[in-house]
Amino acid sequence: MDFVTAQMRDRGKFGNINTALATVKLQDYDWVVITDDDVALPPRFLDGFISLCEVMGLKISQPAHRYHSYTSFTFNYRKWNSLGRITRYVEDGPVTAFHRDAMAYVYPFPELRWAWATDIAFCNAARHNHHNVGIVDYTAIEHLKPAGQDYPMQAAKAEARAFLSRQALRPDRRELFRNMEILRDIQPDHLSYDVPCLMGMPATWPVAQP
Repeated sequence: MDFVTAQMRDRGKFGNINTALATVKLQDYDWVVITDDDVALPPRFLDGFISLCEVMGLKISQPAHRYHSYTSFTFNYRKWNSLGRITRYVEDGPVTAFHRDAMAYVYPFPELRWAWATDIAFCNAARHNHHNVGIVDYTAIEHLKPAGQDYPMQAAKAEARAFLSRQALRPDRRELFRNMEILRDIQPDHLSYDVPCLMGMPATWPVAQP
């Protein structure tokens, strides 16, 4: 594992990340994990987090939030009785992981000043590439500060709307914030998932372990 930083200048989050990653031979790495500086992680975070991402076949992922963590959406809070979830949406912070397969189409990252809505573009690209995105509940983190505390939120919203318009994306919250599959258990010979159903009880079935 290597750690790379870039000097903060008058540019956005992903502008700094692009600068940092320009010094790295990305094809040598399986995962790129991007983290803000105001996050508390559980012990041995990467061991559990990356392992579950691999087991679930996730290409873009985030850890869930603890219940006293600051998050933009309640959808991202830890779900009990869940190791992880395949979803339609993964947030672009405070911790986001990109598999090398996803880096092929998300990098270089959009250099927006405030970075809002980049996650919607990432998840849309993953869906077009038939890749799973998801949230790992087992390794929930704590975001120590509320989003938007240190920058103008109205400017961030305006930039996000313009970005989505250029990308011809019209996200539907009801469609984005959906759990497609929930990983409940890992046994030596199978994974136990269920799929939330709008009507009736969720179905369960074994899935072959990768």
